[in-house]
Amino acid sequence: MSSNYREGKLLSGIIYLHRITDVRMDGTSLKNFKMLQKMCGPNALKNVLLTTTQWSNVAQAQGEKREGELRDGDFWGELIREGAAVARFMGTKESGLDLISKLIENEPKPLHIQDEMEMRNMTLVETDVGKFMNDELISLQKKYEKDLEDLESERQNAMKEKDDDMEKILAQEQSDSPKKLEKAAAEIKLLADLHEAQMEELKEALRKGNEEREKKDSAVIAVALKDISIAKHIFSVFTPYSAKGRLIYNIDDPGEFQKAPLDITIRYQSNTSFISHCSARFSSEEVNTNNYVAYNKAFYWPKPGGPVIIDTQKFHIFTKHPHK
Repeated sequence: MSSNYREGKLLSGIIYLHRITDVRMDGTSLKNFKMLQKMCGPNALKNVLLTTTQWSNVAQAQGEKREGELRDGDFWGELIREGAAVARFMGTKESGLDLISKLIENEPKPLHIQDEMEMRNMTLVETDVGKFMNDELISLQKKYEKDLEDLESERQNAMKEKDDDMEKILAQEQSDSPKKLEKAAAEIKLLADLHEAQMEELKEALRKGNEEREKKDSAVIAVALKDISIAKHIFSVFTPYSAKGRLIYNIDDPGEFQKAPLDITIRYQSNTSFISHCSARFSSEEVNTNNYVAYNKAFYWPKPGGPVIIDTQKFHIFTKHPHK
């Protein structure tokens, strides 16, 4: 979903499935439902279809009664008030296509988890969904640990009472419990490892971003003498003039000066008289210190020392500075 978000591909809808045969929402259903809520956030709930299934396995009246209870209940009712819709899947191709057609005209919206991970640079564990998952796993781990303690206590009691059958049953449950505990611990570790991996990715992205910014900040603009119109340059005191320039990241690399030129505008900050301005043009190859280039929201001013020679060509170098 993060990858799709970066590519501008947003979801038009989410279909949440719930068995109408379930008498009530059990613990697993409630957890899944809460996760859906945290994943979508309030802005994307209009694109959610709360869909009941297995209508063929329940009497129509009973199914409609349960559907009404879901609509009016605390969990579904809250999402419905925030824009989610209710639908039925009747187990046929036509019914499935009908569900899709209900969503296909929706305005695609970003999910809350996508916004958290891509716009706020959160790792999965830091998102609302990740926190919920982590809390649930820790709670589950504590439950299994307590269950294991309770089973041992019950087994000891069974041994005292010489209840061999009960002792065998409890011993079997004890042997199964560590597996559940190990699974919960493994999932907690998986989340932690994922968080660490994502943090490393973010650090690397930040490092590359800083390198790119430093590279751009140190860039200069090179303007070949042959690309400057002398007449326009002389009269630049009156008006800016267009020229060709090259954005150079490494001035010591001759290959950089072979880049395709880009269109720039050379401007003039007038601090001298027109006569002095023209005189400077005819008496020196140097660009006047009052010339500057505005490019990409930055200002570039002539580097002292005159043109540099690269492969027999002469270039004026403009370096980035704040506007004078």
